[in-house]
Amino acid sequence: MKFALIPRLAAVLFSVFLFQSRAEAQGEPAGLVEAEVSSVKFSAVKFGSDSWFEADVEVEAKPGGKLAAGQFVNRVRVTLSIGMEGADEKGAKTINFYRSTAEALALECGKANFRFYFPPEIVKRDKLRTPVTYYAAEVEVAGKVQAPGRASFSSAFTSPASLQNFISKAASESVSNDGLLVPQFLSPFAADTQRRAPTFTRKEALR
Repeated sequence: MKFALIPRLAAVLFSVFLFQSRAEAQGEPAGLVEAEVSSVKFSAVKFGSDSWFEADVEVEAKPGGKLAAGQFVNRVRVTLSIGMEGADEKGAKTINFYRSTAEALALECGKANFRFYFPPEIVKRDKLRTPVTYYAAEVEVAGKVQAPGRASFSSAFTSPASLQNFISKAASESVSNDGLLVPQFLSPFAADTQRRAPTFTRKEALR
């Protein structure tokens, strides 16, 4: 599976069109954005002597679509899809898909970080490294899809169809890699005071 590279601005315009169309089809107001991705960064990080691979999705909360100090946006969910280039047993190029989701109970107006991690065994096994060519960070607020920010997606898409194809393939093909990309609260970095994070919903809290 290959995606041709195009200028970043064109990719952003395509992704905005795609998500606005999706929101309108669901009867949602496409213009009001209460949370959007402001950056996505990938890096190798250490925990003790182990090397983990970090994906840092920075989200800006804008209650009511505005920067209103002291106000909150509730139930902000980020779903990160990643496609990493690899090779099969015969040496042919492949794309390995990974996907993970984290939902914050609430975000105060401003920026917050949703971090996801690949553990060291997977980093070594799948030879994970930067740069990451294919990724998509989708944001929902209380179940409503938000139009993407400028940095929500990589520039490796040529049309809304290719972007949707990537998201769809990631959703289906990442099943075989389920649990390999973990949110911060399931990683050793959960209590890292240098990596402050929102309070996330936890399935075990619902039992």
